[in-house]
Amino acid sequence: MAEPIRNLNTPAKSDTPSFDHEPSENVRTEIATLRSEIASLREMLAEKTGAAYDKVAERAGSAAHYVQNEASSVAGTIREHPAATTTLFTLIGAIGFAIGYVVATASAESKHAWYDRYLSGRL
Repeated sequence: MAEPIRNLNTPAKSDTPSFDHEPSENVRTEIATLRSEIASLREMLAEKTGAAYDKVAERAGSAAHYVQNEASSVAGTIREHPAATTTLFTLIGAIGFAIGYVVATASAESKHAWYDRYLSGRL
């Protein structure tokens, strides 16, 4: 069992630094220097971030303008040629259906072939 502590008095003077005392002048100047460095780093970061945001905002604005122009152009073409648009969308749908059908059929055949191989080995 541990020995109880009998003396709770701390030494009167110690060589180790304590946080109970006021910091020395060297520490104060060091803290002030670090604070000024942090402030300058914050300013630099704010400038760089602001410049990057401006570039991104400008490019996003031009991209949105381009997309809006293209969308209005497509809408105008659709209004001018409704029969051609209907034919185009029907053709795209038929091609999509055909591709899906071919993929599904090939997938079913490969599953069936695997099943045949599995059963032929077991029977």
